Amino acid sequence: MENSADWISRRAGFGFRLSENPMSEKQWFTNARHSIENSKSYIDNNRIKPLLKSIKRGLTDEERKIYSGITLNQTAAILYRAQLWKEEERALKANENLDKVIALKGVRPQWLSAMRRADLCLNTKQDFANRLWLFWLNYFTVSEAMNNGPCMPHFHEMIRKNMFGNMSDLVFKVVTHSAMILYLDNNDSTGDQSKARKQKWTTDGTNENLARETLELYTVTPSNGYTQDDVNGMTNILTGWKVKDWDNVYKAQFVEDYHQPGTHTVLGKKYKSTRTGTGQLKRVIEDLTALEDTARHVTFRLCQHFISDKPNPSHVQQLSAIYISNKGQLTAVYLGLLDILQTLEHKQDKFLNPEVWAYQSLKTFNISPPTGVPNNRRFKLNHIDNILRELGLLHGEASQPNGWSEVEEDWLSNEYLDRRVSFSAIIGLNTHYKSDTCTAIKNSGFSAIDLERFNLSSYSQAFVSDSRPFQSQIVALLCSPGFLRS
Repeated sequence: MENSADWISRRAGFGFRLSENPMSEKQWFTNARHSIENSKSYIDNNRIKPLLKSIKRGLTDEERKIYSGITLNQTAAILYRAQLWKEEERALKANENLDKVIALKGVRPQWLSAMRRADLCLNTKQDFANRLWLFWLNYFTVSEAMNNGPCMPHFHEMIRKNMFGNMSDLVFKVVTHSAMILYLDNNDSTGDQSKARKQKWTTDGTNENLARETLELYTVTPSNGYTQDDVNGMTNILTGWKVKDWDNVYKAQFVEDYHQPGTHTVLGKKYKSTRTGTGQLKRVIEDLTALEDTARHVTFRLCQHFISDKPNPSHVQQLSAIYISNKGQLTAVYLGLLDILQTLEHKQDKFLNPEVWAYQSLKTFNISPPTGVPNNRRFKLNHIDNILRELGLLHGEASQPNGWSEVEEDWLSNEYLDRRVSFSAIIGLNTHYKSDTCTAIKNSGFSAIDLERFNLSSYSQAFVSDSRPFQSQIVALLCSPGFLRS
């Protein structure tokens, strides 16, 4: 008998709907490979306009236009950021309440990004591609800082559109994006010998945050043995990359007047300054991403996300070899990852992070993401950003640039488990979390055939089946060891 896709759909996707017949494992892998090899359809299907149109309450037509714009166009995001900054200054001078502008520049962009992720992950059939997207959002973590909120929806969209290309191109687009430039304080990083300093336009000096994270988190990692001199060289190369919002220009771009001129050295190689700054930065990133240190780091992180908290060295080596032989072409690495996934034993040994668990919980019962629109940070069950924040993982709010943990021990705590229990308890009860599947379970409980699809232990399966009233079976399933893991 052919294996079903129930296990792999939870390990490398967002699970399955109980109301639908199981897909075969062979078909799941065929679909996943097709989505990677033919990524254009995934990239083009941004869904933002129909998503915003489907939200019937809480948004004006003008807001729908703005939110579509700041998702798909970086210039629109930077312009909107500048407009909100001016509005905040006006409100301060007028001694007005700032709650509305604070919501517009921070709360709403976070909500918008969360809504898009939930929509794409739950309402499209490209699960593996969307899991890769969530992986890269964490790999290139950006959190709210320096009023970069309006730039984050486009940052997430930029990663989604560029994660099928070359690693060097992806890293370049990441470090030169407005959201990242603001987050890691490169906007004010000014060369000591730059024209801006000589003309005394600014007293700002260099800031190494973006340079250090480019080396430490995005490419070679400290295992490479780079030194402070290398960080200094990378810092100098990145000076002048700014979010320009003056002279009617709204772009993330290189501004030569703020750049440290000259030739700078990183890992023993010299890089000469160029007028546009693009060539110099692209060359150093191409060199960094071509190194085996970067290959091992990227593939280790992929294996840790999809396979095991402690990846098998042979899996990392296998994917690293693909990365190197394909010169950092990520599509080839993803296909290699699928090959490994297809050989794995069907064990429930990879703990689901809060966001993936939440989406799998909703999908199991065919529940659509809630569509409430927030005006502040007060918790409401119909705000998807509130739910993800409460569960512990909302992209845009990681406390450090290294993002959210991929390992079980950091999520398996009484506090985090209690939050999952609380969320599970509203499934089928709260107005925003009901479905025909929930109603059927509340009336009759799970069937044995239903429970067998989750590959639970015999003890967990009996515990879920014996739970009364039937509504409590939903909580028992979603918080069982077998559902918490995939």
